[in-house]
Amino acid sequence: MREVEVEEFIKENLINIVYFSGSTCGACDAIKEKVLHIIKEYEKIKFIEINAVENKELAASYNIFSLPILLLFVNGKETLRVGRYFDLLDFKNTIDRYYNLIF
Repeated sequence: MREVEVEEFIKENLINIVYFSGSTCGACDAIKEKVLHIIKEYEKIKFIEINAVENKELAASYNIFSLPILLLFVNGKETLRVGRYFDLLDFKNTIDRYYNLIF
């Protein structure tokens, strides 16, 4: 995946999540499932997963130095960056707040 494709994805959607994971990262898979479960009730939030191990330059361009990392973009701007250990309830509340402001 190229940086241009990710930038287009971010610009095309009002709220989106860019999720950086790794090939052999158990935490990445577990957190991804929980995040997908949370956002399924928000139909206008778009989700993309990027394998940081296979896309090292892309990960570096977003300052990704550990995995997993979840980036929430609202109107093209990064509004939240969370790593391996984060509160899912806080995450849901943050998404809910932005979602209700925009839609």
